[in-house]
Amino acid sequence: MNVSAHRAFSLLKELAFVRVSGSEAEKTAARRLLEEALSTGVEAHIEEFTVKAGRVDHARLVVTEPYVKEYEVTGYERGKCTPEGGLDASFCYVENMLAAQLLHVKDKVVLINGRLRRKDYEKLQKAGVAGILTFSGSTIDRLSDTDCDIRKLREVMTDAFGDCVALNMRAAAAAEMVRRGAKKVHVEFQGENYDAVSQNVCATIEGTEYPDEIISFGAHYDSVHFSTGVYDNMSGSVILMELLRYFSQHRPARTLKFNWYGSEEQGLLGSKAWVAAHEEELKNHVLMINVDVAAATLGKNIAPVLATESAVGYVDALMRELGVACETKLDIYSSDCIPFADKGVPAVNLCRFGAQGAGYIHDRRDNLKSNYLDERALDTTLQQALYLARRVDSAVVFPIERKIADEIRDKVDEYLFKDQKTDRKK
Repeated sequence: MNVSAHRAFSLLKELAFVRVSGSEAEKTAARRLLEEALSTGVEAHIEEFTVKAGRVDHARLVVTEPYVKEYEVTGYERGKCTPEGGLDASFCYVENMLAAQLLHVKDKVVLINGRLRRKDYEKLQKAGVAGILTFSGSTIDRLSDTDCDIRKLREVMTDAFGDCVALNMRAAAAAEMVRRGAKKVHVEFQGENYDAVSQNVCATIEGTEYPDEIISFGAHYDSVHFSTGVYDNMSGSVILMELLRYFSQHRPARTLKFNWYGSEEQGLLGSKAWVAAHEEELKNHVLMINVDVAAATLGKNIAPVLATESAVGYVDALMRELGVACETKLDIYSSDCIPFADKGVPAVNLCRFGAQGAGYIHDRRDNLKSNYLDERALDTTLQQALYLARRVDSAVVFPIERKIADEIRDKVDEYLFKDQKTDRKK
């Protein structure tokens, strides 16, 4: 049996629906992936894990001085509820997090640029803000073609620095507030926090010659709100399914584990849960191959490697042998490879980034109607993954050293908000 980009793309079309962490839709996708994996004749199952979830019941923002106008907003899931009737506060625009702007934000509702990052959240919480506003999209977006993003206060923020009222709005509305000199606002937010269940779909093919050496394959299958996630990352998920089909018929020398991770978009929760549940076996893992975003018609192939420079050279050489132009580099990648590298398992990411104006991610445009994906482009990443997998699996001596370069360890520690000095002593 050979791999088939056409078959993979057909499965992608079938699973082209919104699959948010902890939702029934995510569960439906997991069950379909399990069904497909079992059809190959290999052992496969679902592993459930708990995720912190939130529901927004009501969110409102009204400028009350020097003019009166209500703006469309969405509340951050797991945000802090306002008192009954809402809260009234002064408003200010904090365009950066420098001390000069943070001196006088106590008890105010502040607007910041871009996404809410953990380090910025820490500063704002310590400064005592009453609420946080973020914005998404661009100032020239058309309402009919865009959505006001739904975001979440992740545990890495709230567990460390407490909860806060947080709302998101459109960029054009945020610009209008600043331009018109908004001074006071009325904010309302009500929601509920709860535990939800997410799923990892897992399959294993035992090795015939070196069964104690494990190569792990990963891709996440969840999406964000409003997005069907065909690019990010059902494209990677269907590529993994083709690899499973191939190796179910061409038995590998080493043990292969295939994992379709849930809740990646909420902070790599699926791969973190899998690594925690399988930590004892990780000493036998020699490589993790992750596929996250593929199939963009216009774009370029990238292969960040979380290992050593020699591993970069090896992967680069294989891509040259295959005849695929691929930028291979020593670097981290914000995906499910991170928890593996954190435990000392080398990882290679295969991805195809869409070109500017021909790649859409984390919004409603990541869908098949946008017409920026095709099965020929998907086949490029599929062939890369198959070639790399076959070569490392069949090697007499495993060609990638089980070692993570210090600069990659530092980046992983920073990504996971770890104390690097403490970590080095362990």
